[in-house]
Amino acid sequence: MNVKGLSVVSMAVAVALTVAGCVDKENMNSDALTEANADNSAKEQTMNPVEDGSRDARLRSLDNQIRSMVGIARADNIDQCRMIAVGKRACGGPEYYIAYSLQVTDESALKQLVSEYTELRIEHIQETGEMGTCEMIPEPVLDLNGGICRALPTNTM
Repeated sequence: MNVKGLSVVSMAVAVALTVAGCVDKENMNSDALTEANADNSAKEQTMNPVEDGSRDARLRSLDNQIRSMVGIARADNIDQCRMIAVGKRACGGPEYYIAYSLQVTDESALKQLVSEYTELRIEHIQETGEMGTCEMIPEPVLDLNGGICRALPTNTM
């Protein structure tokens, strides 16, 4: 749950405790109780993905699917190796790069997962106002070592 969701829940709990402390349960109107419960149910049903965490769960799921699909990027030659930028950082650029092999990875399916993940990250950043350190991740160098495609860090001076 993010900060917005936590503050909404915290406010609801504080109001409920305040009301409960000021009202005698025996004298409380049952219609008021029913109305209050209906209001709470309506609020719970209209929570957006940021508040209920479903987008975060979907992002985690997509990230796991991407990494699982790539697996161990085994290849016979460097021509089978590819690299893809995944996600979006708040200040721009991808979250990370991942090397994959055409020999073991369905490139079209991988690109579809990466696209969905990146779109959700952009949506998340825009809706939450997420900020970052604004460090740019340099694009790695693609390498084949021991029959495995790897994304190696770029040497910086």
